[in-house]
Amino acid sequence: MKYMEDTQMESLLVRYYNGELSAEDIEKVETWMKASASNMKLAEQVYYICFASDALDIKRSVDTGKAFRKVRGRISAERFKGFLRKVERVAAVMFLPFIGLTAWLLFEMAGDFTSSVEIRSTAGMVSCVTLPDNSKVWLNSDSFLRYPSRFGKERRVTLYGEGYFEVTKDPKHKFIVEAKNAEVVVHGTEFNVESYEDEYVRTTLVSGVVDMNYDDRNHHRKSLRLMPSQQAVYNTKTGVMHLREENVLCNTSWRDGKIVLDNTSLEDALRMIGNKYNVSFIIKNDNHRHYKFTGTFSNQNLDVILRYFNISSNIRFRQVDERQTGRDGSAGRSVYEVI
Repeated sequence: MKYMEDTQMESLLVRYYNGELSAEDIEKVETWMKASASNMKLAEQVYYICFASDALDIKRSVDTGKAFRKVRGRISAERFKGFLRKVERVAAVMFLPFIGLTAWLLFEMAGDFTSSVEIRSTAGMVSCVTLPDNSKVWLNSDSFLRYPSRFGKERRVTLYGEGYFEVTKDPKHKFIVEAKNAEVVVHGTEFNVESYEDEYVRTTLVSGVVDMNYDDRNHHRKSLRLMPSQQAVYNTKTGVMHLREENVLCNTSWRDGKIVLDNTSLEDALRMIGNKYNVSFIIKNDNHRHYKFTGTFSNQNLDVILRYFNISSNIRFRQVDERQTGRDGSAGRSVYEVI
């Protein structure tokens, strides 16, 4: 059954590269390619085969410029476009006998063609992905991670939402997490990065050492080194950075589907709950802000958790009709007022 599915997709990919698909089928193919690194790899292999086939056709044609423009027009990766321009200039000099050799070189130099992979975790779910260097990343609810299908001189990824990283040690290749206008730079360690739609980027170090690069209030690039059990809280709007000791378990328990509170402020507790259940809280009564909470929630639904806060501290919640706007312009998180 898996073989039949791959064969059908290969057929669709060939038609995709030939420009023969409808808009609906194009969206289907591109969604499938982004779904996993293995899908992207298969798509690249089919592309190379299509290119080699075009190269054979070029051998039978004198109009090399037109043929190269046809092939080049199918490629979206800017680096690969530049490589094809170099190939076109070479072909103009070496002419047809070496077109076959060019196709072979494309196979051998496939590492120069770096496509982008994006993994998303839906609301209320936790996802796990293994990166090309065997590093592992867990994604919290409503998060996504973008990374190249092959790492080069550095291992750079982009995070929106929250991710827990177990980075494979490789002293020769830095691992960099981009989160808004901040970067977390590591070599091999475990840490948590939170970067949702508010103005904060929070990095909690579990083990090892990381550097957090950021722009201060004067727009100067700064670097802060974290040690285990420390959390850096960076305000991307004001440029202010705070470093504090944190309970690692409280900030990473979401990976196991839990919310762990240990003398945790109401504001931080609601932030953790909001990330897990894809909701936002607006504290209307400032008298509640000094409350601290301790407890563990595993499989309870949101209503049960909010009832716990109501019973323990007489805090009431009211859901408002409007939703926050998502990062893509769609309806985002539900909003609750804390009264």
